[in-house]
Amino acid sequence: MLRKLLAGLAIAVIATSIVVAWLSPDGLEAASWVAAVVGAAAIVAAIVGWARRPPALGVSTPEQVEAAQQLLADRVLRQWEEEAKLRGLFSPDPLSVRWRLGEPGLMDHARHITTGERLHFTGAADQVGEMVTALRGLRRPRLVVLGEAGTGKTTLALLLLRRLLLDREPGEPVPVLLTLSGWERSGEQFPGWLTRRLARDYPELRTEEFGPTAVKDLVEGGRVLPVLDGLDELLVHERNLVVRALNTTLTDRDGFVLTCRTSEFRETVKEQGAHVLSAAAVIEPEELGPGEVVSYLASCLPPDPGGSWPELLRRLGDPDDVLYGSVDTALTVWLVRVGYVDPGEDPARLLELPDARAVRLHLLDHAVPALLATDPAPGPFRSRRAWPVRRVLRWLALLAAFLSVWESRDLAWWKLHDLVPRRRVAAGLGLASGLLAAVAAGAGWWAAGGGPGSSIAVSTGLGLLVGAASGVALSRERGTVSLDDAGDILEFEDYDDFEVGDLRSGLLGNAARAFAAWAALGTFGGVGIWAGGLLGGWLGGAALMSLADAMAFASAFCLPILLAVPLAMAFLLWLYRVSVLLRPAASYRGQGLLTLALAVLFAAACAIAGWLGALFFLSDLDATPRAAAGGAVGGIVVTVMAAAVFAFANVAWPAFTVTCALLALSRRLPWRLMAFLSDMHRVGLLRQTGRLYQFRHAALQDRLAEP
Repeated sequence: MLRKLLAGLAIAVIATSIVVAWLSPDGLEAASWVAAVVGAAAIVAAIVGWARRPPALGVSTPEQVEAAQQLLADRVLRQWEEEAKLRGLFSPDPLSVRWRLGEPGLMDHARHITTGERLHFTGAADQVGEMVTALRGLRRPRLVVLGEAGTGKTTLALLLLRRLLLDREPGEPVPVLLTLSGWERSGEQFPGWLTRRLARDYPELRTEEFGPTAVKDLVEGGRVLPVLDGLDELLVHERNLVVRALNTTLTDRDGFVLTCRTSEFRETVKEQGAHVLSAAAVIEPEELGPGEVVSYLASCLPPDPGGSWPELLRRLGDPDDVLYGSVDTALTVWLVRVGYVDPGEDPARLLELPDARAVRLHLLDHAVPALLATDPAPGPFRSRRAWPVRRVLRWLALLAAFLSVWESRDLAWWKLHDLVPRRRVAAGLGLASGLLAAVAAGAGWWAAGGGPGSSIAVSTGLGLLVGAASGVALSRERGTVSLDDAGDILEFEDYDDFEVGDLRSGLLGNAARAFAAWAALGTFGGVGIWAGGLLGGWLGGAALMSLADAMAFASAFCLPILLAVPLAMAFLLWLYRVSVLLRPAASYRGQGLLTLALAVLFAAACAIAGWLGALFFLSDLDATPRAAAGGAVGGIVVTVMAAAVFAFANVAWPAFTVTCALLALSRRLPWRLMAFLSDMHRVGLLRQTGRLYQFRHAALQDRLAEP
């Protein structure tokens, strides 16, 4: 009650002061000055009150951590069920690949893995519930899934993840599928890397609803079961680091599921000196028998398929035939299905091939045309557009070759600017920023009373200045940070070090430092300009400038530059905290909206600079306001150029857009690249892992990347 009375009294005093000032001899001018002072005091009081608010709790409560875990389980299940549908895993059923324990030399002692007398771990992909039961029966939920290319390792990991989520019991950890790319180069401990990945890939977990440490508590409390895909995609020494890190950083309650090719895993744990993974069961696929392959293909076909199908199925099961064993992995079965079964195409071409290798190569080459052959139509597994097959092959070959050069399987849209020489991208970004600055500055000059000729001159001059400065600066640095990776801009070593309260303290601290710097630079800079004018006048050169005019010029020049410091910090902190959608297309659209917002601010600053410039050159202002206008013009121009470089260097969308335009003009990639990638995912040529795309199989990428 007392606070309300005090607030009402303060409002009454302020209103009375403004009315009295208005009725004074100076009238409206005095009232405006009183209102300005009161407004400034209110703003300062609001900032101080905001900063003095009690900070967020130091740790998340158990209820918040439990709610965060449930949200994570729901998000992961929804994400990967959609992906499983796109991969056709449930139509009609998963291929019955059987799994058994791996060779003893690749696995820890049985007594460390199981509580029983003997270690048993067998199952089939179409009966994944039995494998989940076996995983839960281990002393620790640790499983290594081995197999050569195309044997269904990632598919099994996805099926295990889905079944674990569907049958999850209270207190069980949430399985999360992650690719290992990036950890081996980060130098982080595994728990820290896992915490950072969860915070980045599932940004809802770091909202204030779940407290400041929910993600960290999920990892440290053993509430997350990482499903790590692609150990074999790393270099030898990187694989060694990963295996050793898992053995040295996990506790006795931590588990994982890890996929790797058999030969690379054997090389890591035997030949390179890394120890076997502690307490982890190791399984490998059994060879697909011809009977299982024929039975699965027959189940996908109509009861009476006709055409060459009976002959092909017979030859695939005949040990004396050259086609025997040509379809013997999950990959080749999938290729037969998408190339011939699903489109209803007669497989007569397969009967003409001379051997198993020719069959495999033909199936890889036939996959892209077969998946694109169906006309676009509404549906979850159809392309929305009619893409020319020849061009699609060329576009996919370029992307596959790009990934092969970088020794990566992850297709990140914000890294595709590496397909174009840096100078060309920088020139495009400089041209865009220069054009925007030119139009806005010319409009501001014209709005302040400038004529058409002078407006064009100002527009051209500022556009060339901003464009050239941006292009030169960006020739060394381009936008490489996705909105998903905005935390990298801040260079936080660990997500643990960042809490909700840091938003307020960081912004207030930078604002205070910027204000102190502005006061110091305005004072000393003004004195320096004034002293320089005195020296110039004494030497018979420059005209004298009064101390008041010099300080007005210096203060106005420094103000835009230093105002940008806390604003930039606030922008970075918001960027780090913003909720980012997981899908690549949504991430791309989010960056586009962010770029549009920055462009509006950029254009507004250029327009204000043009308007102030017109006042400086064309109006009859007094000496001090005229000096302030001139200084503000210079400060805004410098700030605008720095802001353009900052934005283009830390937001990936502009560089990606310029790259797409350059590649489309040379017909190396389509104009609507994100729509193309989305369609390739819909038809099954690409798979989605969080915000990244990958080729459906590594063998498909390698085949497309061949000259």
